[in-house]
Amino acid sequence: MEDLPGGRVRVLTQETQIGRPAAALATERPNPMFNGPQAWLDGLVGAAAE
Repeated sequence: MEDLPGGRVRVLTQETQIGRPAAALATERPNPMFNGPQAWLDGLVGAAAE
């Protein structure tokens, strides 16, 4: 996490998509490999707004 001007915060994330569990999730629709991190970030925004 990094403080930015204007009361903003940058959150940098990194993930790996290696192994059988990742391969199985990659075939699902909607794809939780993409939607999971976005849901986590949306939760952070909601908590910060409270």
